[in-house]
Amino acid sequence: MGKIAAFHFTPIQERFLIALLADPYIANTFYLTGGTALAACYLNHRVSEDIDLFSPQPLQEQEVVATVSQRIGPIAKTIDYVRIHDRMGYTIVFPNNQKLKVDIVAYPYEQLEKSQIMYHGLSVDSIADIGVNKLMTISQRTASKDYVDLYFILKQYTMWDLRHGVAHKFKMDIEPLYASSLYSNVDQLTTMPIMKKKLTLDQLKKFFLAEARCLAKTMVKP
Repeated sequence: MGKIAAFHFTPIQERFLIALLADPYIANTFYLTGGTALAACYLNHRVSEDIDLFSPQPLQEQEVVATVSQRIGPIAKTIDYVRIHDRMGYTIVFPNNQKLKVDIVAYPYEQLEKSQIMYHGLSVDSIADIGVNKLMTISQRTASKDYVDLYFILKQYTMWDLRHGVAHKFKMDIEPLYASSLYSNVDQLTTMPIMKKKLTLDQLKKFFLAEARCLAKTMVKP
């Protein structure tokens, strides 16, 4: 049985998920992950507006399209999607003109921890898995939301925990010096997401730059 959790989805996210999860195919095939899973199901630390649904299996595009059309079509104004490789990116506009972006992704990497939280039958990725994925993400882009998420995740896990997770999940070794350079990229940030917990851009930068220096020191021979 999954843990009992308080959820903090936006009304439009909740409306979308409840409608979509009326079809058991989604809950049986995908799990919720990313910044919204972290914010809405665990930490409630920032506003996160997108939905990320991952599956360890290849995407069945026709079934996904049919399910979204059947379940979301009646409550949406417009539905657009584009498929790029193993990712289906949806932009859904509701009658009140609110937009919701949804990524449905084939993600062939075994989760490190079994999901303990369920939302209307949909598994929610663990904080550990989200953290490991976020560490990989900052090697591909520099976005404040990812550093904010890592800031709060690192209150529960160490950098070494996440490095070990990356090695196990992705068969990659993130060397301390490389991790230091990724952390140093925080200095490029100029904006913050809308926060629910107190954290300023200056505090975020100071934290990661200090961590970057510590990681770099581990590579200096005495």
